[in-house]
Amino acid sequence: MDSSFLKLGCPKWISGGTKEAEKPAPFLEKHCTLDAVPAHAILTLAVAGWHELFVNGVRAGDEVLHPATCHPMRRLSSVSRDIAPLLQLGENVVAVLLGNGWFNYITREGADFAHAPWAAAPAICGALETPDGETIFVTDGSWTAYDSPIVFNAFRNGEWYDARKEGFRENERPAEVVKYPPFAEVSHDDAPPCRVFDPVAPIATLPHPDGGTIYDFGTNRAGWCEIEVAGEAGAKVTLDYDEALAQDGRFLGYATAFVRANGDPRPAQHDEYTLAGRPNGERWHPRFAYHGFRYAWVRTEGRVAVKAIRSVFVHSDIPSVGSIEIANPVFSRLQDATRRSYLSNFTGIPTDCPTREKNGWTGDAQLAVETGLWNFDARNGYVHFLRMIIDAQRPNGQIPSIVPCTETFGYGWSSGPAWDAALFEIPWQIFRFYRDDAPAREAYPAMIRYLGFILGMTRGDGLVEHGLGDWSAPEGVATAPVLLTDSAYLWQFLRRTAFWAGRFGDAATAACCHELAGSLRSALNREFYKGDGIYAGGEPTSLAAPLFFEGLCQDGAESATAEALVKRVREDGHRARFGILGSKWIPRALALHGYIDDAWRIFTQPEAPGFAVWMQDGDTLWESFDDVGAGRGSRNHIMFGALSAWAFEFLAGIRIAEPGFAKVEIAPYLPDGVESFDISRRLPQGQIRVRAERQSGAAPTFSVNAPPDIEIVHQRK
Repeated sequence: MDSSFLKLGCPKWISGGTKEAEKPAPFLEKHCTLDAVPAHAILTLAVAGWHELFVNGVRAGDEVLHPATCHPMRRLSSVSRDIAPLLQLGENVVAVLLGNGWFNYITREGADFAHAPWAAAPAICGALETPDGETIFVTDGSWTAYDSPIVFNAFRNGEWYDARKEGFRENERPAEVVKYPPFAEVSHDDAPPCRVFDPVAPIATLPHPDGGTIYDFGTNRAGWCEIEVAGEAGAKVTLDYDEALAQDGRFLGYATAFVRANGDPRPAQHDEYTLAGRPNGERWHPRFAYHGFRYAWVRTEGRVAVKAIRSVFVHSDIPSVGSIEIANPVFSRLQDATRRSYLSNFTGIPTDCPTREKNGWTGDAQLAVETGLWNFDARNGYVHFLRMIIDAQRPNGQIPSIVPCTETFGYGWSSGPAWDAALFEIPWQIFRFYRDDAPAREAYPAMIRYLGFILGMTRGDGLVEHGLGDWSAPEGVATAPVLLTDSAYLWQFLRRTAFWAGRFGDAATAACCHELAGSLRSALNREFYKGDGIYAGGEPTSLAAPLFFEGLCQDGAESATAEALVKRVREDGHRARFGILGSKWIPRALALHGYIDDAWRIFTQPEAPGFAVWMQDGDTLWESFDDVGAGRGSRNHIMFGALSAWAFEFLAGIRIAEPGFAKVEIAPYLPDGVESFDISRRLPQGQIRVRAERQSGAAPTFSVNAPPDIEIVHQRK
């Protein structure tokens, strides 16, 4: 535990002894008597799992799924709250409702969290103190535990609630004093909390072939349904969630198929509510599970009527700071879809999808970090995730592809430089956007350890092939060699580390990294440059790699390589002949070399495989360019989301010339056939806003507004 936490009167870790899936979520309760109500009373709790706090029967705070997970092998979060406004003279009751969350991961699935070494009953440890140092109480064996009406909760499966149990103290028992987790430190929660946003009613109802009603909310996102029902005690409402319907009107069931393929017999994305039978009706939503969905399938048992149902958006509370309005319906929808997918996959930590996995994939995070920071003030969320990556690093320097992770998944085939880039990319982008090098200083030792690991895996010439490459390309498409993509990332790691070493006064490391980067660049070009601008087999991602990583290309070959790339893209009809790496590299490489209209057409051309096809039947980004309707992937992924950052940099033309926007290049561009756009990014100093307009038959006009203390070094006239 951290030193500040140790000062809190020697509290004990306590639990309700509820590790098994079949046991209800517990309340842990403390009674205390106050002769006077203090002006301030700070309750600090370290939490293993998720929690909600109640003081004298009143919910304290509006955070949900709280706190965000850490890597529990190394760290748990503590949260502090001033509960004085809820205290009263005389007897007071403080109750903590505990959910399993990531800590006690019941679902059996491929990442093996069900057998994680930290897995145990959710627990708390903490104290209530006044600012002058008086300890009112600590967590210890004097607390009471009893069962809540949440009879089942699991991160992927869902939540089951029996309202008949409300007001009863079933299975009352002393709280269990426990000794875990002995391997984890406690740090104050540093992640933006999750909250609920934007409840929407269904836009349509459909009959399900097997009975019940499907509610279509018209938008795909992460969260849950809130229901209002009326009926008899013991009647039940069952809700299943999905993103899409099969041709027969049933759910695709991809999330349930995923967990059952890994040996879990229970459904995923499944909630149940049993009525108490109140005459004035009942309202409910889950507390310790969230889902990814557009549709909810509702069935009832017994005499019960569903009076209302709403889809509620649940995500980290990160402020919106960027905006793109553009007079092109396809790209406008893609921008909205990118933001929705981004928020759907930032529920405490950045994830891949809110449905079957919900894992903190490092590759998805690093590919989307620029889009995230252009659109949202997500710095604190990324710093939290970066610390999770550092905590998960092995002594040999290896980092996993997902965090949190167990030893049985994440360090093998699914990691590698294209995913490990999160360790380097997150602090680099925070520095670019905020002029904040503290995350880089914190991560610098981990970067050095990682380079020791990955350099030990290189061939004799310094090239490396380890893990995944241009993932999720359309089926049958030849992708860039992993040896090329991994080696390109390693070259970037060396250059970034050299920069930090120079900034932090480590001259020897800076010189070593510069030398290794030079040798690697020569080896990469010897291996893959075939002449006439062609790299490897001429795959689009192979051609884009040396252009995207500026300075990597063979001397004198940049123009020829850019020409080869645009020629290949045009031959492909601007269709997506690439995976997630190419989706970021190719449009940027084209725009950097004067082919912005070709990059634009990649996003907006209407034929499959491509981005625009997704917008014909959805409002989020998909996992695959292939037919998702066949159940091969999710419809709410962020790993293809770099298109939004591209628009800020190459349509608005805002390029950060000095960190923190101290100096900015602005060279806007209005693509052919687009009449206008209005793109802005809010900064602490004010707002940068770029507008473009094209009158019929005339050249476009641009206007730029920026705070006076920002130096604009180039601006298109």
